[in-house]
Amino acid sequence: MLARRRVLVLNKCWSPVGVVSIKDAVNLLFGTYAPTKEHPLGQPKALIVHPESFATFTWNDWSALKPEDGEDYIASAHDYFKIPEVIVLSRYDKLPTHRVTFSRRTIYKRDGYTCQYCGCNPGTEELTIDHVLPKSRGGPTTWTNCVLACLPCNSKKANKTPEECGMKLKREPYKPKYRLFKGDIPCNSWKHFISEAYWEVPLENDEAEDDEHKDKTKRSGPRILSKKKKKKKK
Repeated sequence: MLARRRVLVLNKCWSPVGVVSIKDAVNLLFGTYAPTKEHPLGQPKALIVHPESFATFTWNDWSALKPEDGEDYIASAHDYFKIPEVIVLSRYDKLPTHRVTFSRRTIYKRDGYTCQYCGCNPGTEELTIDHVLPKSRGGPTTWTNCVLACLPCNSKKANKTPEECGMKLKREPYKPKYRLFKGDIPCNSWKHFISEAYWEVPLENDEAEDDEHKDKTKRSGPRILSKKKKKKKK
């Protein structure tokens, strides 16, 4: 569905920093900074990157490129436009630090709702979070020391280490890795900017956010009305 389409966002150094909806991408393209001598009408907050030539376009220039037959498009009341796949921010030059929340929910998801000692999957009500090195013995509450355990295994382990009670972890606990986009890369144009190393970069557990992407502008762009441009009848 068109509403689920996403646009890759690059910083001014052309490094990927996020993924946004088409609506948010258009808002960035319509947004401008305060006028300056160099940009008397205000510098656009973002430009569109052509998927083949990598030339950059303002929205006005991009709107002159018409979608091909059968191609998804953005429609306004009087016209239709090609959908941008990649945009580059005009001033933002940082690499945002993404954050994964260290919580009961994320530990359950990481461990697949499965006991990490016996491998059973009894349901959430019969699972608990166990400290590999017991908390009472100085074990930290961290990604690498917390695992899911069923109630019988948790009771058996008690205030011991796995080695002390003859138990073995199915796998070592780890800190989850960040994925910019779940699943396969949706556009060939994205592959020029996103490597496998970037997609699998480990997360730092802080709360830094990319304010540039959350900037709301009051100017609105064209509304998304249709999915496909109809083929012309010959």
